[in-house]
Amino acid sequence: MSRRRSHERRKRPKPHRISRFARRHRVFVVLPTSASQNSQPAAVHTLDDAAIFAIFDEVNAADIWTARLGAKNCHAQEVCELARMVASDHEQVQQMMRDLARKLAITPVPPDSDSNAQDHAKAIALLQDKSGADFDRAYLLHEIEFHSAAVKAVKQTLLPTIQNAEFKALVQNVLPGFEHHLAETAEVAHKLGYK
Repeated sequence: MSRRRSHERRKRPKPHRISRFARRHRVFVVLPTSASQNSQPAAVHTLDDAAIFAIFDEVNAADIWTARLGAKNCHAQEVCELARMVASDHEQVQQMMRDLARKLAITPVPPDSDSNAQDHAKAIALLQDKSGADFDRAYLLHEIEFHSAAVKAVKQTLLPTIQNAEFKALVQNVLPGFEHHLAETAEVAHKLGYK
């Protein structure tokens, strides 16, 4: 039997396709397919609460890793402070998500064909090749793109798909934090002249 609990299989969502966010941001997020897209080959995975818990864990882990690198390699004080805040916030959210999954007896199961760790390692390697103001610029632009895509995916795909009310409420409560990270990162980038 699958690692997913039988109570999580009550209502199966429609098949999904890999989103642009997944390919570009090392997070496997899926969007519903339309009838006209069904003829195109695409990775299909049923998005359920177990998969969404896994996605959130991966998103938080990726941004914790990236933010810790940002705090270590930053040049401008504003970037250092931003990176420390982002790492701390994502550590807290990751722990809340893990605690809730444990309470609900849901084992997070990453979607099929998940290569997030390898893809994120490549992004980290690109950032590690930079230093000084070049690092700050690359880090800020990466974080703007990452959080923009994450907020969009949460609002358009993940929140509407979550079945468990307590899980949905937690995601609704942490979404403003993702939006805050995006706004703060954009503000720091603007202040430093990065577009």
